[in-house]
Amino acid sequence: KSGKTMSVRPLLPSDEIAHRNFLYSLEERTIYLRFFHNIDVFNRQMAQKHWANLDYRKNISMIGVVRNKGDKQIMAMGTYAEVDSDTAEIAFLVHEDFQGMGVASYLLQELEKIALCNGYRQFIATVLTENTAMLRVFKKRYPEARISNMEGEIEIRMDFTESNSTSG
Repeated sequence: KSGKTMSVRPLLPSDEIAHRNFLYSLEERTIYLRFFHNIDVFNRQMAQKHWANLDYRKNISMIGVVRNKGDKQIMAMGTYAEVDSDTAEIAFLVHEDFQGMGVASYLLQELEKIALCNGYRQFIATVLTENTAMLRVFKKRYPEARISNMEGEIEIRMDFTESNSTSG
């Protein structure tokens, strides 16, 4: 929507510095909505733990990259991680400058394609009740999603057979 071009690819270990720069560029509120608490330091150990779990089948992170003054910069990340043989948990982070432009919806659609190829049948997500934008993204793609309210959080189960393939 902004006219910028975003390329999407898997997150790689060579992205460590760009990944940490991306996390540090986010506003405190964005961090809170994704991690459910504030994080002041994104240290190397956190990044290495994340990469240690990536196997590009059971655990994958896709990033959105844009050009900024000649440099490539991460502006979004979508991740899924296996819960069981049918289900993967999904989460997103989109830089504030790119929120509301369909980035998370696009990443969700791409991650669903990958998850289907890897044998998953549904995504699950836990979202803070105040994160209405992310709830809209999920409900748009999965209008039949099963929603459970917990204390301050919403769990959403999204079956791929119920996805709205015309959205995103």
